[in-house]
Order: sequence, then C-alpha cells, then structure tokens
Amino acid sequence: MGQNSEISVNMKGPSIVLLVANLQDSINFYKRIGFTEENIGGHMHMNHGAVTFILHEAKQIRDVRPNSSVEGGLYFDAFCYTSPVGLKHLYEEFLSKGVEIVNGPHWSEGWSEMTIRDNNGYCIAFGA
Repeated sequence: MGQNSEISVNMKGPSIVLLVANLQDSINFYKRIGFTEENIGGHMHMNHGAVTFILHEAKQIRDVRPNSSVEGGLYFDAFCYTSPVGLKHLYEEFLSKGVEIVNGPHWSEGWSEMTIRDNNGYCIAFGA
C-alpha cells in the first residue's frame, strides 16, 4: 500500500448474500417491495438505496436456513437503516402489498423499528 496518509477509503454498505429456495420467486418478492434487480457477473443483486442483497439459489432447499430461525439467533438476518419518514412509508407499502410484518412497528421519538419476513423466512429489520 502507498505511503499517502491522505487517501481515504469510502466503503458503502455491505452486500448480504441470501441463500434462497427459488431464485425467481425471491427476485419477484424483493421487486414487489421496491428493490431493483441487477445481474452482475451471473449474480442477482437486489438493490434499494445502499442496501444490496445478493440472491443465490441453494442446491438443496434444506440449506436455506436464516440465522433468525436458529435457536439463539437474533430476531433479524439483516438490518436496514432509513429515516423516520422512510420507515413510515415502508410500513404503509408493506401493509398494502401483504408483506408479513413479524415484529412491530414500534414507534417512538428516539427509535422506531419493524421487521418483515421474506418468502424464504429471512427476517429483515428496518429502523430509524
């Protein structure tokens, strides 16, 4: 690496790989909730702002096992940060599209949050 201490590395949010049972069904789910589809080198990226989920079809359905489904796992598999206005918009959009909300929404002045479950059982939390 160079000796220039002026160089700054500007990383963006991580891309999270989700092992899915059926690739097209998963693409359709994420498109339905506002994500855009992008095929990058044979990998299907679902993007929404700085959030990217890379969908990868499992060879065996039994291998699709969200961390949130494992004893001792967190209640979410991914956490997406937004603004309070954005969170309310997402909540209304999810309700109108019949998306399963498994936690919340919990509204407060300091922190608001909700969690949805996707078509593979992944729990995606949104907070502001």
